[in-house]
Amino acid sequence: MTVAREAFPDQWTDLSPQLLHVYSWVGYDIDGRTDISWADAMRLRLREKFSQLVRYHSRTRELVQAIDANHAAHKTLKTLIDKLCDAQESAARDLALFNEDLSNPENLVAAANNLTRSSTRRFLNLDAAIELIDQILIKADDAALQTELICLKADMRAFGLGTSRIHFRLNSRHVVSALKTVFGMSEDSSDSRTLLMRASKLTQDVKPQPVNFASLALEKSTAHQQMILTAQIHKYIDDTTPIRFLIAECEDSLIPLGMLYLARLYGVDKHMDISPLFETASALNNGGRIIEKMLSNDVYRDYVTERGVFAIQTGFSDAGRFMGQIPATLAIERLHSHFARAMDKCGIKNVTALIFNTHGEGLGRGGHPGSIQERVDYAMSPWAIHQFEKRGLHVCYETSFQGGDGFMWFQTPALAQASVASLILARNADRSAAEDDIFYQEKDFSWDVFRTLTAEQESLYDDPNYVSVLGGFGQNMLIPTGSRAAKRAKSGDNTFNPRQLRAIPHNAILQQFGSPANIFYGVGRAAMIDCEKFENLLNTSARARSIFGLVQITMQRTNLSILTAYGRLFDPGFWVSRALSGNEPHLAQRSLKVAETLKALPWRSQIMDLTNRLRMDVFHSVRAFQRADNTAKFDDIDTLQILHALRLAVIMKMMIIATDLPAASDEPTSQLHTLKRLQTFQIDGILSDLKERYPESRAALTWTEDLAEKTDIPAANPGGFLHISETIIKPLERASELVRQITVAITHHYDAFG
Repeated sequence: MTVAREAFPDQWTDLSPQLLHVYSWVGYDIDGRTDISWADAMRLRLREKFSQLVRYHSRTRELVQAIDANHAAHKTLKTLIDKLCDAQESAARDLALFNEDLSNPENLVAAANNLTRSSTRRFLNLDAAIELIDQILIKADDAALQTELICLKADMRAFGLGTSRIHFRLNSRHVVSALKTVFGMSEDSSDSRTLLMRASKLTQDVKPQPVNFASLALEKSTAHQQMILTAQIHKYIDDTTPIRFLIAECEDSLIPLGMLYLARLYGVDKHMDISPLFETASALNNGGRIIEKMLSNDVYRDYVTERGVFAIQTGFSDAGRFMGQIPATLAIERLHSHFARAMDKCGIKNVTALIFNTHGEGLGRGGHPGSIQERVDYAMSPWAIHQFEKRGLHVCYETSFQGGDGFMWFQTPALAQASVASLILARNADRSAAEDDIFYQEKDFSWDVFRTLTAEQESLYDDPNYVSVLGGFGQNMLIPTGSRAAKRAKSGDNTFNPRQLRAIPHNAILQQFGSPANIFYGVGRAAMIDCEKFENLLNTSARARSIFGLVQITMQRTNLSILTAYGRLFDPGFWVSRALSGNEPHLAQRSLKVAETLKALPWRSQIMDLTNRLRMDVFHSVRAFQRADNTAKFDDIDTLQILHALRLAVIMKMMIIATDLPAASDEPTSQLHTLKRLQTFQIDGILSDLKERYPESRAALTWTEDLAEKTDIPAANPGGFLHISETIIKPLERASELVRQITVAITHHYDAFG
């Protein structure tokens, strides 16, 4: 503001700077989860409103306390404080009633009637507060006070009545389910010309229908319910701040048109930005065509023109599980350029192209190991931004900070300020030389690299050995987090498909075996297309360094000997050799029992074959990187090796312990069954079953003595199974906790915090 005051001494107080916006979908994202009800989302939104009003009120009180009571602005500031105080108290009452158990109809009616009643104290927007601030700015002559007021007004316009703007998110299948009868579509429907014409006519003619909280509580369709919830929030909590609606796994233009139909049906189309999420291989490869079809549709084009925003979302982490991380990154960049071209071709002017890149998880939650500037440029390259700028199109580009990544970059006020400043600087950097990058000049070679990487990753995902590592036992190595199922629901197919495994567990499993193959695999084959050209790319192209820098650092944290070691764990020959070694005579028979259970398993050969496949590609990748930079190191990492050696030792100890269980039994807790389950790391289930079958102590069943019919043999001995508890269950429990701690340490090695 100091710069603005010097540059525009007579107008600077008219400014309302908005350098960035903040959005959150925490509590509003129901894609793949069932633990967030409409009532939870409503409570959260009311809590956000109350919290933000408290902040506005507190900041205004600090301002009035800093000026003299005779100051010209004092009286108006007091009026603003009183209004904010009333609004804060009203929001507190709204929240208190919605905090009750809304499954009780009486509580629901009380909360709904209170929220929907007319009140002079309740704020539905901040227009009155901003008007008072403008009046104070006219009266104030103190630059410090004026600066604080301008910043307060800017925050009010940026965040409205919430701690951030919000994203609702559901899956495209929810939209199909809600509209298949209305549009005459099915699960396999695509945006055919006939279907689009019918849907467009219905969307154009649909009339808003009134809804209330009964409509919300009784609605069974997810898409309809979320839209009704949006309408109620708009009517009774914040009627100005726009809401973004994200549609996951969107693969055709009919889905966003269907969301527009629902938005118009519930009267929120003028306040909602519909944002299809392009994340599957099909969506990314056909994204340009889909966007062009959306813009060619008169109804949808009129909607985005009136809103002044055309929003899309790209999913880096999820795209990485569909087609590999690097091919996904390149496909997303290509989609960005197609977006710019489609807007230009369709003559869409005075509309902001809003691109939300949900980044993360390929290498840790941040998705890129570099600085804020580097990770921002990786997610949306300067070249991609320039495709909009050179066509005179305004683009708003967003990136996400998810899970532990968000806490890390914003955990203290100083760090948060530095992170935000870095984001602003990164987005306002000079991009004039972007198109001169050799990566874009040598298009044929870059395209060959992309196609090779894509083909190699697709081949890897179809490799039964890769499928076994991810689905056979890998998932049980992880610590359960969140409430989502690890695998996305897909009807009609029970076969495990790596593409259906969610991004976080997909990446986490690979990290747990020291082999993040969905990042580095295929680079060796791509480098061999033309070694000299690839080396030249690494040396001279900023974009190539951004992309392949991620690969190089991933490879520096990769150790394929670790994956081999887990293969050896499942090798009966290893256990027989251990028995024959004579080093552990007291364990020889136990080792043979373990070997016996492993004879029929294919995992050893599958893991070894997969490791060899990865090794062949890594060999060529390492040579390519070292030719470009002879100082590049790909040494084994001692810390990672030690962690895995410890975990393997603990798992082997657990197998040895399990051989002491009773052998002759078909129960899940028998020796044979327990050993087989340990080979898939099902330790939590094993411990639960063992504790139930062999309790440490058991009370005497005194009721058996009250029976008239007597016997000399007691019905059940008191006391339990102390020996099994002490020698098997508790040692397994301690070992399990140690394995869990090692798992967390390994995730931190890959910057996957939280």
